[in-house]
Amino acid sequence: MNPAGITLRELLDLPVLKDAKVISGEKGLNRVVRYIDIMEVPDVTGWLREGELLLTTAYSIRHEPALLPKLVRQLAEADAAALAIKPERFLHEMPKAMIQMSNTFDLPIIQLPKGIPYIDITHAVMEKIINKQSALLRKSEEIYKMLTTLVLENSGIQAVADNVSRLLNSSIWLIDQTGEIIVGSPVDAHFHSSPNPRFWEIRVDKEMVGKLIVDKEKLDELDQVCIEQARLVFSLELMRRKTAVDTEKRLRGNFVDELLSGLPLSKQEIMDKGSQLGLKPDAVWEVALIEGENEDISQQIDKLNGLLSKESQKSYIKSHIHWKGESLVLLLGSANQETAHNAWQEKLSPFIDQFNKIRIGFGEKAHLWEIQKSYVQAKKAIVFGLRLNNQKRIFTFEEIEMFDLFLEASESVEIDKFIEKRIGKLYQYDKENGTDLLKTLYYYIYTRGSLLETAKHLYLHRNSIKYRMDKIRELFDIHTENSQESLIYFFCISYYFFKNNE
Repeated sequence: MNPAGITLRELLDLPVLKDAKVISGEKGLNRVVRYIDIMEVPDVTGWLREGELLLTTAYSIRHEPALLPKLVRQLAEADAAALAIKPERFLHEMPKAMIQMSNTFDLPIIQLPKGIPYIDITHAVMEKIINKQSALLRKSEEIYKMLTTLVLENSGIQAVADNVSRLLNSSIWLIDQTGEIIVGSPVDAHFHSSPNPRFWEIRVDKEMVGKLIVDKEKLDELDQVCIEQARLVFSLELMRRKTAVDTEKRLRGNFVDELLSGLPLSKQEIMDKGSQLGLKPDAVWEVALIEGENEDISQQIDKLNGLLSKESQKSYIKSHIHWKGESLVLLLGSANQETAHNAWQEKLSPFIDQFNKIRIGFGEKAHLWEIQKSYVQAKKAIVFGLRLNNQKRIFTFEEIEMFDLFLEASESVEIDKFIEKRIGKLYQYDKENGTDLLKTLYYYIYTRGSLLETAKHLYLHRNSIKYRMDKIRELFDIHTENSQESLIYFFCISYYFFKNNE
C-alpha cells in the first residue's frame, strides 16, 4: 500500500498556499500528494514518483521553455500529483502547449504565491502528510490489536469477518483456492462473482490459500489500512486452522495405519479414538485401494480430495485418504448399509475411468473395528481381479470371493488332485511347448465362447483363437458346449492361476 497522503484540494486550504492559483488541470485536484520535491535540473527522468508534488521556478529550463510540456507528460506517466511553479522570475508566461498537456492528463499546474520560500511550503505540506500518516498508523495499530484479540481469544473467523465488514461498511467474503466461501459478512450477504472483483490474496507459509473479496468500488486510505490488517489477521486465523487440520490429519493417519495393520486394539478403544478423530464408529465403512503409477495418482490427489470432501459434506461422514506404501487407501464411510450398497463404486467409477493406468479394488462393508478385513479384501480384489480380466480397472471382493474361498479350502481339502485331473495335461502341455492354451480356454469361457472378445484379451487375431480352440478340443477332448462342464473348467483354471500367481 502506498504511504498516506492528502489531496491537492486539501493542500490548497493551507494558509501558506491560500494565494496559490490553479492554472490548469482542475479535474485532477483530487490527486493525492504523498511526497514533495524541488526541481533543480532539467532532466527528471527516473526519479519522479507516484503522488509527488514537484516545485520549480523553471530556472533549469529557462532557455528551453518547450521542455515544459514534456515535463508535464513525464509527471503524468509517473502518476505524480501536480506541478507547482513560481513563474514571475524566470518564466513570464505559461506555454500554451503545457496548459493543453495539463488539461489532457488532468494533472494540475499550480502558480505559487510570490515571495514565499520553498521551505515554508515544504514544511507545511510535509507536516500535513506526516500528521495524516501518524493518524493512519495509530488507527492501523488499533485495528490490528482489535482483530488479533479476536483470534487470540478464539472468537472465530466469523467474528473477525463481521468486524472487518463493519469497519469497511461493506460486504466481504473470504474464499479458498477453489472459490468456495470460507466465511462471509454479513452472514446473509449474497456472494456474486463479478468479472473484475476487488480481491486481495491471503497467504500462509508463502502459499496462496484464499482471497479476501470486498464489495466496495472506492476505497479510501483508511479502508486500505483496514484491508491490509484484515489480510494479516485472516492469514493468522487460517494458519491456526491449517495447523489444527494438519495435526488432526496426522493423528487420523496414524490411527488408520493402526487399523489397517491389525494392531490389537479393543473395540472400545477404536470407537473412542474414531469419534475423537472424526471417523464415526456407527457408520458403515469400506476400503477402496487405488494402485497404478505413483505420478498419475499424485497428480489427481486434489481432485480425489475434492470429491470425497463434497460427498462427506452431504452425508456428514468424513472419509479419509491415506498413503500405504505405493498405494492410496480410501477409508469410505456411509450412513447405513442401504446407502452403502455400491454407492461409492458409482461415485468413484467416473473418476477412475478418466485415467488408463489407475485401478481400484473395493473391500466389503465393515464396522470401523473390522476395517483391516476390508483392506485385505480390497487388495485381493485387485490381485485376483487382474488375473480374471486384465483389461478391467474396477474390482470388488464380491466378484472374487468364491476363488478366495477355494484357496483357503485347499489347505484342508484335496482340491489340487481334482485340478490335476481336469486340466493337468493342458497346463503341462503349455509348459513343455511354450504355448498359452490354458489362458486361451479361460478367456474363451469367460467371454461365453466369443472368438473376437477372447482375441481382444490376448491381443491376437480371431483366427489364432479359433486355431487354438480346435487344438484344445483335438488334443485334450475338452468341450465347452455344456455349460456345467464350462463352469468346472473355468473354476479349475481360475484356481490354478491364483495359486500359481499367474
